Amino acid sequence: MLSTPRLEEAFLRADVAAGMGLASGLLRGEGREAVAAHLAGGGDLGLVLLEIQDFSLLRRLFRPEVAAAAAEAMAVAVDGLTARRRGEYAPYLTEALEPGRVLVVAGGRDVDGDGLDRLAASLRLEVRACLREEGVRLTGRPLEIRCGAAAVIAPGPAAPVAALDAALAAALSEALRLCGGGEGGGAPALREFREILELARVRAVYQPIVNLRGGEVFAWEALARGPARSVLESPAMLFDVAEEAGAVFALEKVCREAAIKGFTRRGQGARLFCNVHPRTLLDPEFTPGETRRLLDKYGMEPRDVVLEITERHSVKDFNLFYRTLAHYRDAGYGVAVDDVGTGYSGLLSIAEIQPDFMKIDMSLVRGVDANPVKRALLETLLTFSEKVGCRIVAEGIETEEELACLIRLGVHFGQGYFLGRPQSPPEPLREETRLAIIRGASQAVDGLKCASPISDLAERPHQVAPQESVAEVKQFFDANEAVHAVAVVRDGRPEGLLMSHHLDRLLSTPYGLALYLRREVSRVMDASPLAVEWDTPVEVAAQAAMARDREKLYDPILVTCRGRLTGMVSVRRILDALACVQVEMAKGANPLTGLPGNVAIEREIARRAEAGRPTSFVYVDLDNFKVFNDVYGFQDGDKAILMTARILGEALAAHGASDDFLGHVGGDDFVILCDAASVEPVCDAAIAAFAAASPALYGSGDRERGYIEGQGRDGRVGRFDLLTISMGAVDCAFAVPVTMDELGLRAAAVKKYAKSQAGNSFVRDRRAPLGLAEGQADAPPRAEA
Repeated sequence: MLSTPRLEEAFLRADVAAGMGLASGLLRGEGREAVAAHLAGGGDLGLVLLEIQDFSLLRRLFRPEVAAAAAEAMAVAVDGLTARRRGEYAPYLTEALEPGRVLVVAGGRDVDGDGLDRLAASLRLEVRACLREEGVRLTGRPLEIRCGAAAVIAPGPAAPVAALDAALAAALSEALRLCGGGEGGGAPALREFREILELARVRAVYQPIVNLRGGEVFAWEALARGPARSVLESPAMLFDVAEEAGAVFALEKVCREAAIKGFTRRGQGARLFCNVHPRTLLDPEFTPGETRRLLDKYGMEPRDVVLEITERHSVKDFNLFYRTLAHYRDAGYGVAVDDVGTGYSGLLSIAEIQPDFMKIDMSLVRGVDANPVKRALLETLLTFSEKVGCRIVAEGIETEEELACLIRLGVHFGQGYFLGRPQSPPEPLREETRLAIIRGASQAVDGLKCASPISDLAERPHQVAPQESVAEVKQFFDANEAVHAVAVVRDGRPEGLLMSHHLDRLLSTPYGLALYLRREVSRVMDASPLAVEWDTPVEVAAQAAMARDREKLYDPILVTCRGRLTGMVSVRRILDALACVQVEMAKGANPLTGLPGNVAIEREIARRAEAGRPTSFVYVDLDNFKVFNDVYGFQDGDKAILMTARILGEALAAHGASDDFLGHVGGDDFVILCDAASVEPVCDAAIAAFAAASPALYGSGDRERGYIEGQGRDGRVGRFDLLTISMGAVDCAFAVPVTMDELGLRAAAVKKYAKSQAGNSFVRDRRAPLGLAEGQADAPPRAEA
C-alpha cells in the first residue's frame, strides 16, 4: 500500500443495524494531523468505502489463497489509482481495513454532495475495470465492487479528540450502510448515464484502418466517448454502467446514430466500422429498416457500413444470431469479428459467421516482430482467413517494427496509434507513415522482387468526360468489344472508372434503361478506383489490387503522374510480369529452404555495391554437419538445415533492418547481408537460439554424452561434438568496387577462423573494411566474439 499513515483498526466487523459501534481513533500520526487541520480550515472531507461484493461467500466457495489473491489485487488496484488523484484531493489517504475492503479518505472543496458521489462512482468503476481480468482468472467471472460514500461532519475547531473520532466513525458507519444497502455506489453514475441517453450526449471519434499493401485509409472505426471530463467519458465505464442498467441496446442505438452522423464520408470509398454487441443483433428494436433510415438520412448506403462484432461476449442462441446476421449481410452490410484471439468465440464460430474481416486482438500484435510464436499464430490465422474468404485487420500497431513485420507476413489491413489515433475530425494519414507502408510492402513478397515501375506495363487509357451520357459510353463499348474499361477524366485527372460488365448489369435491371441511359456517366461510375503513381513498384501495385473488395478485384489500375492520368494496367498484365520474375527467382532459389540462392546473393551484393551502401557480409556454416547427416540420415539433416534457416531469419527480423538479406548458398552454408551496426545483435541472437534448439535434433543418449561416433571427412572413425554454428563477418565499405573473388577469399578466411573456435562462435574481421576509398581512415580493430 501507499506510504501514508496507517488507519489503525479502522473498522470493527459489526452489525450496524444492531447498533454496535465502530472503533475510535481511526487516524493516527501525520494522517490524523492532516485531517484535523483540513477540517479546522473549513475544508470538506469524505470517506469512500470499497469492498468486493459477497467476499465472505467467495472465501467459502474457493480456496483461501484465491480470496487472498482477490483482496490483494483490489488493494493494489486502489493503490495504483490514487497516484492520479493526489493533485486533485488533499489529503488523499488509502488503507486496507481488512481483506476485500479498502477505505479512501479524500479532502478538498469538491467532496460533499454530488462531488463525493462522483468520486465514489468513478473509483468503483475504475477498480472494477482493473479487476476484470484477474477476477475471471481467479474465479471464472468478473469481481463485482460495491461502495459507499459519506461526508465527515467537522466537530468544530475547539472540539476534543473524541469528537473527531466520533465524526469519523459516524461517516464510516454511513458509508458502510450505503455500501451494503444495494445501491453499490452506482446511483450517481446511473443518473449521469440516464442523462447521457436522454440528451444523446455520446460523441464519436474515428480511428483509421489502413491498407497495408497500398498505404491508403481503407476505413474508419467509430469509437464512442461519453461527455468530456465526465466519469463516463471512457467507453469501458460507459458500457459497464449500461450493462448494470440493462440499457446496452439503447446506448448502442445512440452511439450508432452519433457515428453515422459524424462520418460524412471520410474519403471516397472509405467504410465505417461500427461496434455492435452480439446480443444487440437479437434485440427486436435493432432492425435493418431502422439502421437503413439512419443511413438514408445522412446520405450513406449499407455497403458503406461494417458491423463489428466483439468476441468478448458470449452468444447463447447461435441459430437465431446467425439467421439475424445473415439478414443484415443480405441487406448489404459488411461483417467483422473483433478481438480474434481472445474472448468466447473460436475459429469454428468465425467459420459459421463467415465474416468479411477478422480483427486480430492487440495482444497478438504487440511485439510480434520479436515473438516467433505470435508470428506463427498470425500466419495460421492468415491461412484460415484465406480458407473462409475474409481479410485480416491487425489492431494495436504501435511501432514501425511491428508494422514492417505484419506487412512481411501479408496482413491486409492495420490499425493502431502508429498509424493514427482516434480523433474527431480525424487527421489524414501522415506521409511518413504512408511511405513506411509502401517501403515495407515492396520488401514483403518472400523474396519476389519486381522493382520495375508500374508505368512499364501501362497501356494507353480509354477516356470519357464526366458529363458524357451513359448511352454514349454504351455505344462506345458496343463498337469496341475488346475494350472493357474506360477512365472518367476531368482536366486530365481521373475521377472514376466504368467497367463494361458493370454497366451491362446495371442496364439489364428492371427499368435500368429508362433510369440510367440518359444520365451522366459520373452517376454510375466507380468513384474510387485504384490509382497509383507511375513509379510505384509492380509488386506494390499488385498487392494493392488484391486488397480491394471482391467485386473490384480484377478492375484495371489507373496510372498517374503527379495526379494526371497517364495509363491503365490490367491485373492480368501485372500477374504475367510477376510470374516471369518468379520463374527467374526460382532458378536461383534453394529447393529445400526456398531462400534465395547464389544468383540472388550475387545480385544483392551488386545492388548494395552499386548504391555504395556499407554492409556486413556474414558467412554461416554448421560444424560437424557431415557426421550428423551420415549418422541420423538425410531427413534429419534437412531438419537441421531448415531449423538453421528459420533461426537466422528470425534473428534478422528481430534485430536487423527491414531490407536485410538472407541467402542459402547450399548444403549447410548460409549468407547474411546486413548493416554493420546490427551484425553483432543478429549473430548473437542466432547463436543463442541455435544453442537452445540444436540439442533436440539428437537422441537422448547422444545428447547426454555430448558427442556422436562417426566417420569424418578424412575417412577416420572417431567421436564428434554435437552440431554448432560458426559465423564469420566481413565489413564492406563499397566506396570503391569490390570483386566477388576478394569478398569470397576474405569471407572464407574469417569463417575458417570461426570454425577453429570451440563451440558456437562468431568472429568479425579485424582488418579494414573492403572497398575503402584511397586515403579513407581504417576502421578501428574489432574483437572476435
